[in-house]
Amino acid sequence: MAPARELSRRALLAAGVGVVALSACDTSPSPDVRGLRLATGPEGATYRESGAALTELWNETLGRRAVEVVFTEASVDNVRLLLSDEVDLAYANVDVLLSHRDETPALLRIFDSVVHLVTLRESGIRTLQDLAGRPVAMGLPGSGTRFTGGRMLAAAGVEVEELDLGQKEAARALVAGEVDAVASLTAMPTPAIAWLLDQDAEIHFVDLGAEAEAIQRAHPGEYLPVTISGTVYPGVATTRTLAVPTLLAVRREFPDDVATKLTGTTVRGAGRLARTRPEAYQINPRTAAATAPIPLHPGAARWFREVKP
Repeated sequence: MAPARELSRRALLAAGVGVVALSACDTSPSPDVRGLRLATGPEGATYRESGAALTELWNETLGRRAVEVVFTEASVDNVRLLLSDEVDLAYANVDVLLSHRDETPALLRIFDSVVHLVTLRESGIRTLQDLAGRPVAMGLPGSGTRFTGGRMLAAAGVEVEELDLGQKEAARALVAGEVDAVASLTAMPTPAIAWLLDQDAEIHFVDLGAEAEAIQRAHPGEYLPVTISGTVYPGVATTRTLAVPTLLAVRREFPDDVATKLTGTTVRGAGRLARTRPEAYQINPRTAAATAPIPLHPGAARWFREVKP
């Protein structure tokens, strides 16, 4: 098995080096497009905050309010909306997209979403098995957290009392003692966990090294082992867990010229996005093109071919 990657702020900064040469403004013609809708996520989720920053960048480059953000329950909900033509673009994880890969190509890989299983340090909970039968915030029903978390529990043979709570609601419930743990699948640092630290909550991440191996065996090619570094969440111990690539997905019929423009704008604008959204440091021409097993949209593929990462 490949060694776990440590996703630290230093690593995120290093990943951003590749975008420096592309940070100049995109001077290619802007397609005349309006009324696009981007599905993001709930309050306290990286999807929502990343989507807001990305939409601002796109609209500025296009010279009009061409794209609007749609708040959702996250990945599963986003794919449903995309397949029903209620939105045009969506943040979604590879594991959720895989069964629809022929219908939902990607513009790019925008970041990796990391499983955080958070408890209060005083709880004494140190393994996933310690949570058997206990109340755990497992994300909203339409979230990637619920989807991937359900797979993780199944792989480990553990049953918990699953509560339907969004990211920010779950963080509040943990502080209030209403749940014993919070599962969160999101980029780092995730806003809801940052909020917990701002409240001086003494939190602990449950080690998921064994579960990462089990879910990789059960679903090969969809997940990767990673390490949450203490440099990302100051005062919290470095912990093993798993991650899944998050893509910007579109419908198969999405216009090629628009796909090319939005893909190029995102990769070229990664440095600007990263000033407010640290996960954008993960975007560079090589990593952004790595969407397999989900195919690139032809318009996005054209942009990457021209750049030759």
